[in-house]
Amino acid sequence: MKKISSLWVRSLKRKLLPNHLLGRFVAISFLPLISLEIALGGFFYARHWDALSHRLARDISGEIQSVAEWVDMTNLSDSEIQKNLKRLGTNLALEFSWKPNQFLPDQVKKRASKMVKPLKSELSGIHFPFQLHDSPYAEQTISVQLKRGILQVVVPRKRFFSSTVLVFLGLMIVSTLICFGIAFLFMKNQVRSMVRLAKAAEMFGLGQMDYPFKPEGATEVRQAGASFLQMRSRIQRYLKERTNMLAGVSHDLRTPLTRLKLQLEMLSQNTTTKDMQQDVAEMDQMLNGYLTFARGEGREESSFVEMSPFLNSLIDKFKKTGHDIELHAKTEARIYGRPTDLSRAFGNIINNATRYGTKTQIQLQKKQGMIHVIIDDNGPGIPAKKRIDVFKPFYRLDSARNSQTGGVGLGLTIARDTILSHGGEIRLETSPLKGLRVIISLPESQSKALK
Repeated sequence: MKKISSLWVRSLKRKLLPNHLLGRFVAISFLPLISLEIALGGFFYARHWDALSHRLARDISGEIQSVAEWVDMTNLSDSEIQKNLKRLGTNLALEFSWKPNQFLPDQVKKRASKMVKPLKSELSGIHFPFQLHDSPYAEQTISVQLKRGILQVVVPRKRFFSSTVLVFLGLMIVSTLICFGIAFLFMKNQVRSMVRLAKAAEMFGLGQMDYPFKPEGATEVRQAGASFLQMRSRIQRYLKERTNMLAGVSHDLRTPLTRLKLQLEMLSQNTTTKDMQQDVAEMDQMLNGYLTFARGEGREESSFVEMSPFLNSLIDKFKKTGHDIELHAKTEARIYGRPTDLSRAFGNIINNATRYGTKTQIQLQKKQGMIHVIIDDNGPGIPAKKRIDVFKPFYRLDSARNSQTGGVGLGLTIARDTILSHGGEIRLETSPLKGLRVIISLPESQSKALK
């Protein structure tokens, strides 16, 4: 039960948290900051704004009570009362008016707005009937019923509402946005450095050995960038040394193989010498295949490759030998890569299809930014449980492929490495032609993808 709960929590975190580092930084920085502001706002409201609003309302209530008692007890005429109320209103920053012989109308009870609620609460201390005409965010009119008429009071907004809360909230929001903007720009620069490092690593994985990259950003990011450059340099040095070593091995092995070929030619031809010549030829073939595989790729300059003409040129070479090959290309698509390496990879696959089958069909499709080349044949196919093994170097399906008809087991290996180095993938399935289906997916290029 605990394990299920833990998995559920991790799944919820993955769904709620943004995928990108910058998005996670925004969430981690912004959410606690908002929570802190809400807490501070609540504290300020409870301890300052609410208490201050009630204090202001209490003062207004006391002033209205005093003026109402004076009007209720005075024997002055209505005109004299109005004249004195005007003078009092100037001193108290209130507007008084006297309406003799009038009575308060019936008023439907309604809920007071949040801003006027403290004022209405404090006015309940007045010892006369009154009505508050609630006008949110404006001056308030209070009518007090006296024996001789109605005392009407207009209370300006500044008397019962403190703008301190707005100033406080405004300063808090503005300062938060400024701090957040500065932090966002700083973090964006740090993330940009990491993105450039990831791009350089990706290009190196695709065979672009000299992709420009310069360590920058925070100390940890620069350290990671420097480590990447050192690793790239070591790998390049290793590849160069391996190629030089293989060139020497090639020279050393070819010399005795050539001598063996000459000596076998000089011997009388019989079953034994023919078997020996076949073994030497197979050794030579294996040596060539191994060297081709081990030398690796990435030496050729990349360029745009239009897939339809590219596939047509490959198919023409096989058609000249009498193979039955069909191409169905209803779309125009291009990739950015190394033409010779791609030709070798596609050639190996098409060669297998034509070698072990009598009919080959090739389809060119484009979907969601990817180009799919589907190669079907009606040959013996490859069992599902062995479709992973066939990509291993020197692995051969002896039941269908032998030294007479097959290679040394490097065709699919070279094809897979080439496709992967171009950012694609290759997979094997059962063909509708009852043979093997090879699906090659490569990213479509709208602009220069590999530098």
